[in-house]
Amino acid sequence: MTYRARCSCPICNYEEEVWIEKGKVCFTEIISCIRCGNLYDPLEFISHLMDLRSNNTVSSKHESSSLSTFS
Repeated sequence: MTYRARCSCPICNYEEEVWIEKGKVCFTEIISCIRCGNLYDPLEFISHLMDLRSNNTVSSKHESSSLSTFS
């Protein structure tokens, strides 16, 4: 199953949207923050999982270890 998620830059807290499938981030493994230029692994900084049918938050403040249950 595929999930939409929001991750936050660990330096400036800027939010990016990513897609998660089978416990891995799709399309890129490393994100360059648009605001501060920091490179980070989005899977380690997930703040919200989102419903694919709407922009509703499914859950918040997930640790990366708990994401493996969604794969």
